[in-house]
Amino acid sequence: MELKFHFFPTAFPDETLHSVLSRYARLCGGGSCKAAFAGERAAASFTQNVAFPSRLGDLVEALPCGACFSVPQIIARHTLLPYYAPFLTSNQLQFAQASMAGDSKRLMVKLGINASRIEWASRARFCSECLEEDIRRVGVAYWHRAHQLPGVLVCPNHGILLKVVDPSWSSRNSRQLNLPDDDGVQAHAILLDAAEETLPGLRQIALCSQRLLGLQPCSLQADVVRANLLQGAAHLDLTTGTAHRLDLRRLGTHMVSFFEALPIAWEYSILRECSAAFPATWVTKLLRRPRGSHHPLKYVVLASALEVDLTRTICIDKPSEPARERPSPFVAWSSQKMRSQPVAEGLDGLPAKIWKLALAGSEARQIADAVGVSQVYVYRVIRAVNLGPNAWREARLRRQHLQRRKTFEEEYRHLPAHQCRDYAWLYRCDRAWLSDCIAKNENLHASRPDSAGRFTAIDAKLAEQVWCCAQRLRALPGKPVWISRTRVGRDLHVQARFEKQLSKLPLCRIALDQACESVEQFRARRLLWAEAKLLDEQRNVTRSALYRTACIRPEMIREGV
Repeated sequence: MELKFHFFPTAFPDETLHSVLSRYARLCGGGSCKAAFAGERAAASFTQNVAFPSRLGDLVEALPCGACFSVPQIIARHTLLPYYAPFLTSNQLQFAQASMAGDSKRLMVKLGINASRIEWASRARFCSECLEEDIRRVGVAYWHRAHQLPGVLVCPNHGILLKVVDPSWSSRNSRQLNLPDDDGVQAHAILLDAAEETLPGLRQIALCSQRLLGLQPCSLQADVVRANLLQGAAHLDLTTGTAHRLDLRRLGTHMVSFFEALPIAWEYSILRECSAAFPATWVTKLLRRPRGSHHPLKYVVLASALEVDLTRTICIDKPSEPARERPSPFVAWSSQKMRSQPVAEGLDGLPAKIWKLALAGSEARQIADAVGVSQVYVYRVIRAVNLGPNAWREARLRRQHLQRRKTFEEEYRHLPAHQCRDYAWLYRCDRAWLSDCIAKNENLHASRPDSAGRFTAIDAKLAEQVWCCAQRLRALPGKPVWISRTRVGRDLHVQARFEKQLSKLPLCRIALDQACESVEQFRARRLLWAEAKLLDEQRNVTRSALYRTACIRPEMIREGV
């Protein structure tokens, strides 16, 4: 890395990495990434105002000797990863730390953030009182991490509404290094709008989110979080019985009343999408199942609704417990073993018949019709047996598996394997058996009719279509388009055939080689068109005008030569 810092400012408490680097750029006399960091390409990764800056290893290498910064320190003190870390798995957390030190490839996808609609409502925010206080205290305003967290609409320290930077202006100036007191930021700052009665609830959420930032990045066990949330629901009388089964109607009413004290805009417009009778799906998922992939704001909001202190849960040092293993539909039933045998002692008469049919893998409706009772009674009898629901679930899966094998064997006698209905399911869940079955019965389809004649007819017709398509693309008005194999395949809707069956289509392959043009030929055709266009418009034909009109970069030409 060519970039070397001759000095580096001291980071303030709760300051984002973007803010520290923006202060460095201001001290250097420049406001752009290119001017402050000598055009270093890695700077574009660690200077942007984002939750997970990358290439931190390159940044640490460029720091002067006196700057006591390391990659773990930067991640823990100046990024938003500590806020997300408790709700990630240990593998996700390790991947995030390694990615932020490197090129951050696929990080947002791996953490599930790209799939969350909550992140769409998160923008750069600041507090006007914190701005004035920072200038009085340290002489400069800076970006606070707590203000950038999703769902934080008020300042946790002052309890006033934050200002948000206009998203359109922020996206146009994403490479600029700025601070909250810059003229451009102030001119495009919008005060968040929320009713006065929503401020206490918003500040409680902001304080909880701020406390999460003060923790070291660590992954919390999903069962521990779920147990504490269930305990909070039990204290609010939202469960029934000693097993603490959720009372969905009372829980839904409680969540509706809780969201009435929160704004209806920004992130909360997404979280409050539920009916008045039952809670939202994300609420029941957090309370019923171990953690899958959920946004931290959902945990923070649900903990606030159930009066649970998440930071106390994280700080309690509990012995680690193995995560509960859940049966997966993509694992063969033969590899699944019951952890313990169900106990069905004392069953006789009607309950015994129901339990016998359940162990045979029958569905609830089938059992109810066979015995002459309601489905509710069937569920009640199965739940009364110790480990009964688990045994019934495995019996149904085993029966479904056997039925799919039997159906495939019957259809495979008359159809190829890929055309059988259960081929895809067996390929995912029981690939070993499927391979053995096809190998044993491969003689059934050994004498399939030769398809060479069919491909010959397709080859001649498709080769003619390729020539016609190339001529049509070359004759299009306006700026020339690249006549490539991908463009021809997309226009003719045969891209998959080009990728998989081109070896069986010799005429088509020859037509593609002759009709398609290389990158150099395409760029030369673009430049000729640009020259004609400039002459037609009576403009000066200069090198820069040619490249600009043809939409070609000069370095692209040099690389192609």
